[in-house]
Amino acid sequence: MKCPRTNTPLKPIKVGGIEVDTSEGCGGVWLDNFELKKLTSSDSFPAEVLVEHLKQYHLPLGNTGHRLNCPKDTDVVMMRRFYSAKNQIEIDECPACGGVWLDAEELGGIINLFESEEDFRRTQQQFADSVMESDEIKSHEKEHDEIVSKLDKVGRILRSISKYVRIHG
Repeated sequence: MKCPRTNTPLKPIKVGGIEVDTSEGCGGVWLDNFELKKLTSSDSFPAEVLVEHLKQYHLPLGNTGHRLNCPKDTDVVMMRRFYSAKNQIEIDECPACGGVWLDAEELGGIINLFESEEDFRRTQQQFADSVMESDEIKSHEKEHDEIVSKLDKVGRILRSISKYVRIHG
């Protein structure tokens, strides 16, 4: 695999029992599906060691706003999204394989973003709650209820017609 930023070969290393692919060209790291969660859950020591290791390769990046191709699925353009509901750190995620590309400073930002796994869950729940209480969701719920009401009315009419046909044949 090659670095999506520098096109240099990625170097596999083991950190905390997880094999990740690092870029000696820019200090970025490729994590296969679910490896970011494994690396950052509970004990953040392995992630901190990786951050320190990658600092030696960190190069200032120019425009990080353009979308990258996945190092694994090279014909797939990765999605750029926020890591969490705090909307502070953007990551690149492949929609095909679920892998994640992190630029040099992003992993360090992620491990310092939440004090604990509970803090992460609480933030996610607060975000979900705010979405569910939004005016847009309430409008969709109202439309849904109106459609269900109309369908119930149509169902009653159809049952009446069916009963009439059975009686008057």
